[in-house]
Amino acid sequence: MKSTIIKTGLLAAALSLSLTAIAQEGHPMKGSWIGEWKGNQKLGDFVLLVLDWDGSKISGVINPGTDNLNITEATLNPDDWSVHIEAGGYEMDGKIEKLELPARSVVGTWKGPEGASGALEIVRQ
Repeated sequence: MKSTIIKTGLLAAALSLSLTAIAQEGHPMKGSWIGEWKGNQKLGDFVLLVLDWDGSKISGVINPGTDNLNITEATLNPDDWSVHIEAGGYEMDGKIEKLELPARSVVGTWKGPEGASGALEIVRQ
């Protein structure tokens, strides 16, 4: 009987920790996002964003590496889960889809210098 109580207690503790970990996932935009900004002749179709949340604002870079674009403005509207990101003359606008999943996505459009534009779809890794 004592071992059953211990096993039950350990199971309850494990479940509690896993639920706490899920609840503390953090800001919906924080993390690495990979996808496509279709038709981007200058930087290519594939895009990588690394986003962070400091408790008051979203920051990060697009295509980190030698040609990274520092994000100058990023907003998330929790009323409709719309996202707006600006960096290096580019703007991305979309909505979060599948918010409840860790691998959520943002689907929308992008605009760039000289009238360039296209479809955007990025997925959080």
